[in-house]
Amino acid sequence: MAKRFLVCSGKGGVGKSTLTVCLARALCARGKRVLLVDGDTGLRTLDLLTGLGAGAVYSWQDVLNDACTLSDAMLFDESGQLALLIPSNRANERFDGEAFSALLERACKDFDFCFLDAGAGIGEALLLFARTVDSALLVATPDRIAARAARQTAQMLEASVPACELRLLLNRYLPERVRYGDALSADAMIDETGVQLIGAIPEDPLLQKLDAGEIPAAKTAAAFDRVARRLSGERVPFLGKR
Repeated sequence: MAKRFLVCSGKGGVGKSTLTVCLARALCARGKRVLLVDGDTGLRTLDLLTGLGAGAVYSWQDVLNDACTLSDAMLFDESGQLALLIPSNRANERFDGEAFSALLERACKDFDFCFLDAGAGIGEALLLFARTVDSALLVATPDRIAARAARQTAQMLEASVPACELRLLLNRYLPERVRYGDALSADAMIDETGVQLIGAIPEDPLLQKLDAGEIPAAKTAAAFDRVARRLSGERVPFLGKR
């Protein structure tokens, strides 16, 4: 049974969905089977970022509505290790939380990890999704606006996700910007959010072209691999967090 992670940010534009896909691929490279569930109803992106959108016919809402089976809605990459469930194109379509939880339980049986990519912002859908997972990854860029959004999101999740299962994943992190005072340090972000760090992904223009088939630079791929190893239970030391 997969360990289920909610991937959220509070603030949009921090690269949450891109990091979700790259982290999933890093885990697949280590032999893990990963299920991605796009929770951003009406504004889905994982189908484009994974390149699996061409085969999309059904959504996970179709499964809930008995319009298709779970296997009909599941999209797999060529390796069979990475799978995707997409939402409908209808914005803010409501769904039953208990039914979704049961669907996720069934979908996760044959995977090692599941990442539920929530839409940006905090609201009813985020709280509903939080009740279906084991852990949460809070994605933020190293600035006070993103830090405040991550802190508020963490506070919202407290009732559903234990504090020990919350982790902070930094994006676009460059130590030189910290030294020049243009970004918060990793330690400052931990203090601002009150959430334990799981990793920091450096600035990489190639990540902005993931939907066009680009792959991360070697340094970036190494950062994703370190996070993947930590999620897999390995003790991986952090590089300098200045």
